[in-house]
Parts: sequence; structure tokens; C-alpha cells
Amino acid sequence: MSTGPLEPPELDYRRTAHRPAFADLPAEVRARLAELAGGGVVADPPVTSGFTLAYAGRLALADGRAVFAKAADTSAPHARVAIERESAVLAHLAGRATAPRLVGSAAVDEWRLIVMEAVDGDMPGMPWTTAAADAVHRACLAAAEVPADVVVALTADLLAVDLGSDPVALMTLGSLAGGVDPWPGWLVPLAAHQRNELADLAGHAAAALAGTQVVHGDLRPDNLVVDRTGTARMVDWNWVSRGPAWVDFVGLWPLMAHHGLDVTRWQGSPLLAGVDPDAVDAFLAVVVGLMVDKARGDDSSASLAVLRAHQRFTAHTFLSLLAGRRRWT
Repeated sequence: MSTGPLEPPELDYRRTAHRPAFADLPAEVRARLAELAGGGVVADPPVTSGFTLAYAGRLALADGRAVFAKAADTSAPHARVAIERESAVLAHLAGRATAPRLVGSAAVDEWRLIVMEAVDGDMPGMPWTTAAADAVHRACLAAAEVPADVVVALTADLLAVDLGSDPVALMTLGSLAGGVDPWPGWLVPLAAHQRNELADLAGHAAAALAGTQVVHGDLRPDNLVVDRTGTARMVDWNWVSRGPAWVDFVGLWPLMAHHGLDVTRWQGSPLLAGVDPDAVDAFLAVVVGLMVDKARGDDSSASLAVLRAHQRFTAHTFLSLLAGRRRWT
């Protein structure tokens, strides 16, 4: 694993959030979660992964079963909306794409609740191993098999529009290439013509990201669990969109490469059959622009500071992989 003097520190994705305990939730919320779960709750500690302050944790039930639950009110608006969206997505997926099965969802006053299948296993990518990466590759192949009618029911969002045409991401790279904004010290240094090439590549991302298959859209280590059978389960389905089948897996390559894996191992994957390497590079480039812009945001709280660190590290690893692929370094 490489470490440079300007390299942003890597996050431990197992410890990025401090969440309320089940006992901290209002009594009516706890009661409704138990009702959805179908049994008395003997709560485990909440998870410490993710980037919100909302409740999320495994609920051990009195009858020996277990479920996973989330709850958010208006104090965590992003998580509240995410729970509503994930409830709809899991209902349509019905266990496809290795997603957990939905047990139930509900609203209690301003609270939004979801209960789903508990997946027992380990978070991959801490660090990445070839075995874990192969497991995730198989999961992405399974996601590529989600039928077209299900994808249409899941979402109308298009990755080519939401990411590929993101004006702020494109403007950010243009400003960096033109010298309007200073080059961040935590990014791989590039010559002027390479910065221009980076901005130009991102300009092709809309075409590169056109597709009709389901895209998870947020496949980080903390949104994956490798279960006891060796199956990688994708969780946190609240950024789903339509796009090319290869995006989710390729989006993990930068961190895999950072951990020393040779990602060319998967270039012959069915996910990438017929895909122009420049399309992959356009995707990597536009994510760099998006993350550089977001990393400039407010970091006045501990939770926001962790999120900004994640965004800096993501921009760094994406550009590092891209620079190697383009022979810039």
C-alpha cells in the first residue's frame, strides 16, 4: 500500500459514524420497529459505519431471529429520505442483486423506519483481498441480471444525467485545468496538458455512462457485506439509477488498486465486454471532479469532517488509478 507525504489519510470505513442506540429512540418508534420485526427486541449496539447520524443497527429478537433496522427523523433529513427510497427499492428488488430482503417499513409521525433481513458477515476492503474482490464481482454480475422491467420500476434516474452531466463536477475540473482554482495538494500532481486531458475526459462521461441496467451508485466497503457463504451482499440501496453494468465494480477499483490489487485481473469480465477503456476513464475523471468539489464543503462538525476526508481520499484514489491508466505518472 502506497503512502505519500501529501496523500490524504485512508478512512476506516468500519468507524465513521457515532449513532444513537436503540434505547435512545422514542418509545413509539421502538414499539413500531418491534412490530415490524415481529418479535420482542434485544438490541445490539448500533453500527458505526456510514456517514449519517441516524439510527442503524442489528436487532436481535427474543425468538432467536435477527433483523436490521434503520430509523430517522427530521434531524437527519438525508437519512430520512434515504430510508423511504430504500424501502421502495428493496420491495422491487425482492432479494435480487444480492440485496437484503425487505421485512417492512413504516412512518411514525416525522420518523421513517425500515426493517430488513440481517446479513451476518464481514465488511470487505479493510484492506481489499482478491477473494473479497472476486465475491463483489460475482455480486455485480448478479445485479447485471436484474430484468429490464424491474429496473424501470426501481428508478427513472439516469446515471448519465446525474453524474455524467453534473455541471459542478465538470466546471470544477475546468477551473483546475485553467488555473482558476489551485490544484489540491492531496491530489496526484499533473502537468498542465494532463489537467486539460482530465477535464476533457470528464466531458465524455455522459456518453460513457448511458445504460439501462441497475446501478447501486454508492458501492463502498461499508455498503457491502461478505456473508458466511462467501456471497457479497449489497446494502444501502438509496442511490439507485440506470446505467452501464460495469460502473459499480469499476468504482471499487481505485481502492482495490490502492491496496495493491492488480485490477487488470478483471478487464476480461463480462461486465466490461465491448466497453471502450476511454469510457472507464471518463467515469473515473468525472468522479474526481465531483469529489474535489464536495471536499470543499462545510467540515465544521465531526461527522462532516469524516465525510470530507472520505471525499478527499476518494478523489485521490480515483485520480491515482486514472493517472496510471493514462500513463500520466
